[in-house]
Amino acid sequence: MEEKLAKTMRFFKVMIPGFHEKLNLPPDFCKKVKQEKSEWATVKSRKGTWKIKVCRNYEGLMCFKDGWANFVNRHGLSIGDTVFFEHIGHLHFNALVFDPTACEKEFVVEFKKGNGGVNGNYNPRNTKGEPAKECSTSCKNPNPHFILTMKPHHAHRPSAVTIPAEFGRAHLRNKSSITLRDPHAKKWQVKLRIQTKPKARWRMSKGWLDFYASNNLKDGDVCVFNLNCGSKKSTTVLMDVQIFPAPL
Repeated sequence: MEEKLAKTMRFFKVMIPGFHEKLNLPPDFCKKVKQEKSEWATVKSRKGTWKIKVCRNYEGLMCFKDGWANFVNRHGLSIGDTVFFEHIGHLHFNALVFDPTACEKEFVVEFKKGNGGVNGNYNPRNTKGEPAKECSTSCKNPNPHFILTMKPHHAHRPSAVTIPAEFGRAHLRNKSSITLRDPHAKKWQVKLRIQTKPKARWRMSKGWLDFYASNNLKDGDVCVFNLNCGSKKSTTVLMDVQIFPAPL
């Protein structure tokens, strides 16, 4: 059980002063992977793959050290940016980088080897573990998305779950519902309430509380809602949801 938890652990780190030199990993994560003895982690992003030195203190807490600065520089990280990590086992991570506005940073993949072992062969994946499909020309990113941090009222009032207006205008016009596909590939139909005055707003309604409860969401968890572009022309929009537990 411990090994399974370690392989599926997800967490995020907000860049704060001092992040250029090292990155402390969450204590709860460190406990769950204490059996991992490797001195090096592999971190894969849309920019490529990095080998990063893992340092441990006497309490077993871990941090990224040598090689982390290369990752920081190549992704242009600044204070306020957020990096989401998904541990897939044996200190191998997938990483997504978001700016302070909660939008994923766009990068041009480089197909050459250089500092940090960048190789440009990373394929974004969806929640079913399949390569993400290329979207139509109307999709600016491979996965248009929005991010919501869970608040206490999200557990009781689905109408409080507001979808960003910019996302709604671009992808949810004339849509009466969306389908959320959770990390276990289970689908949940969620009705939409559309408010037009004084300004357009899209809110989730019936179906959200079932999704929330089944996925054991709690205050502080972060959900990334990724649009499946193949569903744009259907009545119901399909969105793959990644869930990042709140740090303990």
